[in-house]
Amino acid sequence: MTDIDDILLAVADPEASARFYSGLLGRRPLMAGPDRALFMMRSGRALGLMRRAGAEAGEGRELEFPLDDPAAVEQAHIDCWDRGARILIPPTEMEAGRGFVARDPDGNRLRVFAAA
Repeated sequence: MTDIDDILLAVADPEASARFYSGLLGRRPLMAGPDRALFMMRSGRALGLMRRAGAEAGEGRELEFPLDDPAAVEQAHIDCWDRGARILIPPTEMEAGRGFVARDPDGNRLRVFAAA
């Protein structure tokens, strides 16, 4: 194995999660339905949202969102807050640069940062 292509997140409600990520990513999903949603990223990777089975939670999954500058981090923080993300670490200076950590509505961690 030499590469990882796509990201798959287990979510409670793919349509609701698609609305959440659509706003954060600034793009519409290629498809969104009751059991799954799919976004294609500029990098060519896909972000898939699949209805989770049973008690499987988003705990332990983390997505990183590198941004161009600290001002973009501040705006992303506001966007995450406005969309209902739980802010775990507010914008602060971290080892990698300015950033914050949040949880999406399903508990997946979102690490947003602008490299120093």
